[in-house]
Amino acid sequence: MRQLVVFAFGIVAALLLVGQFLAPVHPLSGAGDPAALASASPSDVPVHTSFAPEAMVLQRDRTGQFHLSARVNGEATQFLVDTGADTVALTTADAERVGIHVDPASFQPILRTASGEGWGTVAQIDRIEIGNAELRNIGAVVVKDLGVSLLGQSALARLGKVELRGDTMVLEPAN
Repeated sequence: MRQLVVFAFGIVAALLLVGQFLAPVHPLSGAGDPAALASASPSDVPVHTSFAPEAMVLQRDRTGQFHLSARVNGEATQFLVDTGADTVALTTADAERVGIHVDPASFQPILRTASGEGWGTVAQIDRIEIGNAELRNIGAVVVKDLGVSLLGQSALARLGKVELRGDTMVLEPAN
């Protein structure tokens, strides 16, 4: 029983840290209302990605953000790259599409966001393919009313080096 309590406390503590993931990575340089950005669908934001054998290069979009396309459990999924997020966060629709069953009754107020409490549930992603990298057993959360899935540190830290070069983000594989 003690192990279960310690495990539950660890999960809750980790998820409380996720609250920062809804904040933009970069200021919106005249892009408009932040609420509109949060509710934008992935198709509203162009994804500019190029691949090299040694790195993945992303271009900043018109909102000042970096997006990429990845395969989650074999399904194409659009992500906002959020270096400030502790974990990967999936929209409810993306989670269901990639085979993660979401029970709305399991949502709890586990996140702190700029607009208040965020409701979500813990999830585990079997596989994420980003460029030539394949990551397995990635910790994640499914967040109610999230506009776009977020690629956070639970995946980024395992990819390797993340570097900003002006309007370019370079993801270099770990050696």
